[in-house]
Amino acid sequence: MHYFSRYFLLSDKDNSHTFIPNWRISALRIILATGLMLCFSVLCHTFNAAIKFDLAYVIILSVSFLAAMVSLLIASKKYYVFCSHTLLLCIVAATVSMNLFLSDLNLIKVGSMYMYACPIIALMLLGTRTALFYAILNIIPFYFIINDINLSSLTSISTQLPNADWYISGLIFLFFNVCIPLAVARTIVAAKRLNKTMKESNTYLKDKNELYRTFFTDSTITKLIIDSQLKIIDCNDKARELFNFKDITCYMEVGLHTILPTVKIESKGKRTQIIKYKNTYQSVHCQKVLSSDYYVLRFDDCTEEQKIKQNLSAMELENKRLRYCDGQSHLPNREWFVLQSERLIAKYQRGFYIVVAQSSNSEYLSLKYNKNDSKTLLITSHKRLKAIDALLFCAHIGDGKLAFILNTTPINEPEHKLLDTIKRILDEPYNLRGTKCQQAFLLGFAHYPTQGKDSGNVLNNAIEALKLGNNYKSINRYDEKRSQAFLEKHEISMLLDEALQNGELDMHYQPKVTNEGKCIGLEALARWNSPTLGVVSPAVFIPIAEEYRMISRLTDLVIQKVCAQIEMWANTNTPLVPIAINISLIDFSQTDFMSKLVKYLADFNVKPNQIELELTETSLEANQEHSLSLIQNLQSWGFIISVDDFGVGYSNIARLADYPINKLKLDRSLISQVTTSIRQKSLVKAIHAMCKELNIECVSEGVETKSQVDTMADMGCKEFQGFYFARPLPANEYTKHIEQNGLYFNQQMNKNRNYSI
Repeated sequence: MHYFSRYFLLSDKDNSHTFIPNWRISALRIILATGLMLCFSVLCHTFNAAIKFDLAYVIILSVSFLAAMVSLLIASKKYYVFCSHTLLLCIVAATVSMNLFLSDLNLIKVGSMYMYACPIIALMLLGTRTALFYAILNIIPFYFIINDINLSSLTSISTQLPNADWYISGLIFLFFNVCIPLAVARTIVAAKRLNKTMKESNTYLKDKNELYRTFFTDSTITKLIIDSQLKIIDCNDKARELFNFKDITCYMEVGLHTILPTVKIESKGKRTQIIKYKNTYQSVHCQKVLSSDYYVLRFDDCTEEQKIKQNLSAMELENKRLRYCDGQSHLPNREWFVLQSERLIAKYQRGFYIVVAQSSNSEYLSLKYNKNDSKTLLITSHKRLKAIDALLFCAHIGDGKLAFILNTTPINEPEHKLLDTIKRILDEPYNLRGTKCQQAFLLGFAHYPTQGKDSGNVLNNAIEALKLGNNYKSINRYDEKRSQAFLEKHEISMLLDEALQNGELDMHYQPKVTNEGKCIGLEALARWNSPTLGVVSPAVFIPIAEEYRMISRLTDLVIQKVCAQIEMWANTNTPLVPIAINISLIDFSQTDFMSKLVKYLADFNVKPNQIELELTETSLEANQEHSLSLIQNLQSWGFIISVDDFGVGYSNIARLADYPINKLKLDRSLISQVTTSIRQKSLVKAIHAMCKELNIECVSEGVETKSQVDTMADMGCKEFQGFYFARPLPANEYTKHIEQNGLYFNQQMNKNRNYSI
């Protein structure tokens, strides 16, 4: 019995369906269950007679309606609306079937009345609109009955089941006297239950209203009720007095933030906050009403307590200011900085950088200006640092030194990125008494905890790093092994000097190709395999060569080896392509650079158009008049001039327009994001467009994927260089590749090739 009640949803307490009430689903299942039993009974009772008189349509119709009732009964809860409409359509189909398969006109009329039940069922299950539709639809069977219309002629049925009048009349009798009454009874029971529940709810609400007036309306504490949209829906007399609500219509539907914009309501509804309203301070306690979307706000006047706290806080702040403030500049002092750093360590337990900055020409400025002017410059520098979001706790730690903490810990060394930006900001001209004053800052930094166990030690180490600053290297990191590193660098410089004298450096050649992989040029790259040190990276020995003024000798050696290699390939009938050689700022600034270059070419019988000179932007900017004259002279000889690594630093395509260069090599930093960044792609496309107008060829350097090649080729780039096609190769490997594959390099060859380092 419990299962029967649960399946037919005879209880209305727990609605198991979100949108459809239990009584509707229950009524549907009652009609379907009784209809299923009627169909099953008809099938069993007529089966033998149908076979005997060869009336297969009777069995087919009985089985079809039985299957429909079973399917609808199974899906009645999950697909309630669909099942309800389908049930009504089944009744219509049953009426149509009686008109098609009965030959007796009187039975046809009785069967047509079967459809009159549709409006009642539709009203119970789906509502008035559907019921009205079927009421109008019943005009059709009514018309058929009045006019004695018989559709059996369409099916050519001349024989009907014996006792068909019993079946038709019995079905209608049972349907109208059992199926529908049971469903109507279930509906009436649900209505009675709902009426009872409403009476109980009204009684409950009446009792709650009395409690509401006792604890809210007549309360001596200021209270507001708001909804989830923060609209005021009610308030008591104290609230009307506080917020000057003269009439109830003044506050109904008013947004809370209209009168109290600083109040914050949390979803949990449990928070006490202090707000200022007019000349008072109110303690606001927010409490969410259970099982509703309403919040009750209670206001307690705490004006006197807040004034006392403010006075105490002001006194405490003044004491701290005197303790942690520099007496002359009135900036936070060293003690304050160390305290804040220790708090940062205790709170986050993570590493950070302490940076100390000081003007390199502070002594000169002190002599030129008075103390007040020096203080003004210091305060201005402090303000510039404070305006940088990535910095924390900027303070004056004495002797014109400013200390601060980097808010984030970069993956790479910070002096390469963020500190360069900070230095540029500090070095911008200062306005002092109507004139511009220039400062050049030095920066020293140290890392916590790798370079100090506490903030005081790290700060001292940053100051030590600051002492290492000079005009050549203004940003320095503290390193206790710096002396050892200096010795190692000095040792490398001596070995490099010896290697240059003995010509020990080897040349590797990286192909420059078309988008189809055909080699149209090479770039010569120096490699050093020291007998003492082993393989030394170019990233190590080239900066040392520049620092120790050996870069010109290195360039001379590269030019000689490249010219010798061109002569060797020419003698062996190896296809020749232009070879690019990197030229540094120091090389380009030498007065005898042109004469030495021409001499090397003459010694090895190399033509100028076989050499491409790759210049950096700094080479062009160093001495513009000299650079322009030298480039014009080189081009008159037939040399190919290109600008290398365009896109690094402050590239200026407009400035390059002043120089008659042949090629522009786009740095890998531009190419690497050309397929992932729309802005980067647009930038590269714009550079291509300008170069096309200036008749400058663009070279895509550092391509590593096919998508990069395709994208750049679509922009019009005709020359590529990168690992996607080939890495730098020794001369013998390049010659071997040319003999086997010709001048073509592709990705498959790149994968199969065993490159030398």
